[in-house]
Amino acid sequence: MPRVRTSAIHISALNVVLQPHTPLKYVEMLRLMANGKFDAKIRGDEALLLGSCRYLNKDNPMDGVRGELYKFLKLDAAEAWFNLRDMDEATNEDVAELVIPEHLKPHFKRFQYIFYPKGHRFYFISGKPKHSLSPNLVKNFFLKIFSRPEFAEFGQLSITVQPDPNSLEVMLSLKRISKLKLEIDRPNPDDHEDLEEDILERLNKMNAKTQRMEFLEANNVGLIIDEDVRALAGVAEENGYVMVEGKDEDNVKQFLSTKDTPLHVTAKYNPNLMSEFDAFYEKVDEVNREILR
Repeated sequence: MPRVRTSAIHISALNVVLQPHTPLKYVEMLRLMANGKFDAKIRGDEALLLGSCRYLNKDNPMDGVRGELYKFLKLDAAEAWFNLRDMDEATNEDVAELVIPEHLKPHFKRFQYIFYPKGHRFYFISGKPKHSLSPNLVKNFFLKIFSRPEFAEFGQLSITVQPDPNSLEVMLSLKRISKLKLEIDRPNPDDHEDLEEDILERLNKMNAKTQRMEFLEANNVGLIIDEDVRALAGVAEENGYVMVEGKDEDNVKQFLSTKDTPLHVTAKYNPNLMSEFDAFYEKVDEVNREILR
């Protein structure tokens, strides 16, 4: 019996927060990014572009949108070229022989994404055979594109790389916590509970973008993490970051941060029976329900 060939994709996510916002604003922002064909360098000569944006359900745009991120090399023709034959810098005459149209870019790769306005999570395929795209690079892309004047009408944008849902509990379960740092960016005002609304109101009143808190142990007993602090840490986890220093059960020093534990989900599927997008959509729907529960 022939062995079933399976494929695997890896999924990451961003928490994208607009202030002020409505769910429709997110969709409008993504559609502008796609329609404008705005690209940005994310690392060296690597560039990203939001290549498409279409509704998951054309009868209800608020169900979400899907599309593709395009990654390619955006070379600077003014930089020096290398002549491998002569093992030296290429001459002006060598470079003059190069005729590559401006609209053609090398090393093209595509990555599918899904965005849900409710919960404002941007999920994307971050890895598959011969393809990889880290969440921090996608975050940098959004921030660079959003700084363009075309996006001024959308207000302020903050982005958090979605951490693993279990990372915070692991961090706060250390045997002894000597330091706890929280950084909270403005959360959304209409999809959170009372604590998040209070934080947002305080930041708005102070005309502040971010709130930082640091707690240090008073003695070698360590910090006592009560429910109020856990709640604050939960807000920071989704809208900023949490960092702890302490010792584990083996008395080994630990330095932990939600920045170091990004969401990483793997979906395996049989390409003879299921498309890449269907496998992606199925897994994303499952993960999104868990994150927003």
